[in-house]
Amino acid sequence: MDVIISGFMIFINKFLGQAPLLLGSIVFIGYLLLGKKWYEALQGFIKTFVGFKILQVGTGGLVRTFRPIITNLSAKYGIDAFVIDPYFGQTSATEFLNTSNSLSFVGYVMLIAFIWNIILVAFRKQTKIRALFITGHIMYQQSAVLLWALYWVIEGTTGEPVSTALTVAVGLFLGTYWSVGSNLIIEPTQEVSEGSGFTVGHQQMFTTFLTYHLSKKIGNSDSDVNTINAPGFLSIFNDNIVANALIMTMFVGSIMVFIGAESFDYNRDKYFFATYIWETCAYFAVYITIVLTGVRLFVTELTNSFHGISNKLLKGAVPAVDCPVVFGFSPQGPMYGFIFGFFGQLIGILMLVAIGSPILLIAGFICLFFDNGTLAVYANKAGGRRAAAIIPFICGLIQVFGSAWVLQYLVGPPEVIGWMGMMDWATFFAGTTVLSSYLGIIVPIGLIPILLVIPQLQYRRYKETYFTTMRDQ
Repeated sequence: MDVIISGFMIFINKFLGQAPLLLGSIVFIGYLLLGKKWYEALQGFIKTFVGFKILQVGTGGLVRTFRPIITNLSAKYGIDAFVIDPYFGQTSATEFLNTSNSLSFVGYVMLIAFIWNIILVAFRKQTKIRALFITGHIMYQQSAVLLWALYWVIEGTTGEPVSTALTVAVGLFLGTYWSVGSNLIIEPTQEVSEGSGFTVGHQQMFTTFLTYHLSKKIGNSDSDVNTINAPGFLSIFNDNIVANALIMTMFVGSIMVFIGAESFDYNRDKYFFATYIWETCAYFAVYITIVLTGVRLFVTELTNSFHGISNKLLKGAVPAVDCPVVFGFSPQGPMYGFIFGFFGQLIGILMLVAIGSPILLIAGFICLFFDNGTLAVYANKAGGRRAAAIIPFICGLIQVFGSAWVLQYLVGPPEVIGWMGMMDWATFFAGTTVLSSYLGIIVPIGLIPILLVIPQLQYRRYKETYFTTMRDQ
């Protein structure tokens, strides 16, 4: 039995949790199922693996560039608070679960959730679930944070390891969320990505659905953020690379000036503070360009090869992948989301200070850019520039207030340093955690059948094209 468990853990950590390897393997299998030669399938594996690694270089660079700025801002003004950032939430989860000898249960949750997702897709005619969630690092991250949160509010004060019942309940609940959430935004994602045949599997799937439909009432899709024709010298902003570099310099550079040169560790023999600011901010344009390059490389392979999976093994299945895949369809959208989401979070944090909240928060870059940036892409598609500004601003407020709300139920252990902060986690999962603190394990169990009603309602609306994912339209 120990050998089997050990094998499961190795499989989870070294395969399911490694997104480039998982996606590359899926592409390889997909091409073989399509009748491609083995070396053609290998070519697809390599391009997918390298493309996703390029994407990770870009996203990692964005985080490394901006995170020190937020850290320095907090340090200079003596802010000691929780960080709303997925990796701070993951660290809180893994460190706390480790103290109660429960860290290994994260792997079980992830495996149960993934198998449940596959079962729901396999019985798609009955369940109406089409999306297979394959964003490996997000799968592990969500498994850890949800297990920590529900364990603490339901069982954590006993000091005993996580129970088998809670492990299974969390796995089935999370697998249902992956299935239903990524399935819910297939149609909006086809509109955003011009029928590319994938969907997004990330941290804001329910919010993405609401964003897309609310944006139609807020703005006008004709006023696209990517088609601004500025007059005169402002025409340089028509170029995405130039616009990203200049706007981020004005925005982030102002924050750096406010913090002061003395707070930054840079080579003063090589840089003036002004040139250091410029180089730091220009890296945003560099890394965004890298992200878009990686996306273009692996998305093409994934969407082409997944026809083999969806036609031979899981007919009608749609891959749910990391959120930056949509950035290439709206290069200016993520910047809108980042800037207006920052203002929303800043106002929300200042309001917490003003009301004397016992929970003080620090903004995290991943929420600001990848959460609000993704939402801005969908908002722009449905409601143009106005929606791409308003929606992220409101979401910034919600990210702060929702995270502060749920953290009141999770603080206490010294390992807790932050919360996920992404929109679904500041709303749906925050509410689930709080409600579970009063009603117990019945909450995640009871939500499973309720969530499974959602794809049934979707099917009624898109019945004619439901299992073609609108590719034939």
